[in-house]
Amino acid sequence: VPNRRIKAGSDGERARKPTSNDQLYPVMSHRGGYALSTMMTLWLSILVACGSRETPTESAWWREQWEIIVVSEDGGLIEGTATVGNTGMVRGAGHFSARRWFRSDAPIFFEMEGSSNDVDIASSRDSVRIGSALVGRFDEGDHWTLRFSHEEANAIVRVDPGGPNPPMATGIVAGGQWTVTSPIANGRTHGWFNAGRRGGIFEGRAVALHRGGDGRPPAARKMVVILGSDVSIGFDWQGTDRLGWARIGDNDLSLETTNVAVRTDGSATIDFRPAVDLVVSVAPGKVGGTTETLDHLTGPERWLARMTLGPSNRHVYRGQTRFSFEGREHRAAAVTVVVD
Repeated sequence: VPNRRIKAGSDGERARKPTSNDQLYPVMSHRGGYALSTMMTLWLSILVACGSRETPTESAWWREQWEIIVVSEDGGLIEGTATVGNTGMVRGAGHFSARRWFRSDAPIFFEMEGSSNDVDIASSRDSVRIGSALVGRFDEGDHWTLRFSHEEANAIVRVDPGGPNPPMATGIVAGGQWTVTSPIANGRTHGWFNAGRRGGIFEGRAVALHRGGDGRPPAARKMVVILGSDVSIGFDWQGTDRLGWARIGDNDLSLETTNVAVRTDGSATIDFRPAVDLVVSVAPGKVGGTTETLDHLTGPERWLARMTLGPSNRHVYRGQTRFSFEGREHRAAAVTVVVD
């Protein structure tokens, strides 16, 4: 049974204390000399990897992430991510997190750790299971699912296919390959996400993302996605890799001269000029927040992870955009993500 943590409240509230039924893996409980030996083991594996030729998933730097982000019709924001890699204390270990932000209520945070025995990646690489948590394309069809169940929180999210099909962004960075794809760029979604009496059913729009490799992108990750009934625009980049798409109505816009700026406060600007006479600005809202993606690690592990993996502060906000294109006004919800 993977180790689980849940937060159901505003910033500053403590995570739920483990009960006697929870099995704590060393990632949550080791201290002192054990942590030091873990760091030495990881450094040794890095040195060995640097001196040998390996497949990407065997590299000490390999990591892979499946991600679903939802803008709900009630003004909320949901995200679920599953990350598996060799950069932690155990090769092939996984981390799952799910968050739901509301317009006028405290957020729900849920996290789950899994050892390599708790992780199952599909041969097609389009889905992953970490313990009882699922993210990706599991059932028959092209829709994606996010699912987890716990006595204090549970969720089932279905994202149907929709939007353009952007080509993958891939390249060689820091001696390895890094690839980003969006299997669903603007899908309709529905389901529920609740903790006790809080939360419940929702409908909305969502984007699904898959990223990973054995490369180490040198810069912060930045993403802006605009989701509406007739608008689907998205940019997700890190280092030299840049995933992008833009469709308004039946028009696929040229991205040749596009300049994009995304800020940690949730604001963003997308300038398509001169290829397309259009500038789209995203006004930030109050739904969302900042989390530390390495918070589940101990102090020494966080220090080592920051040195080896780089940015770890994740700023996620829901925003709103309003613009005119070819004589028609468009309004749509937006999501920005900055990991720095």
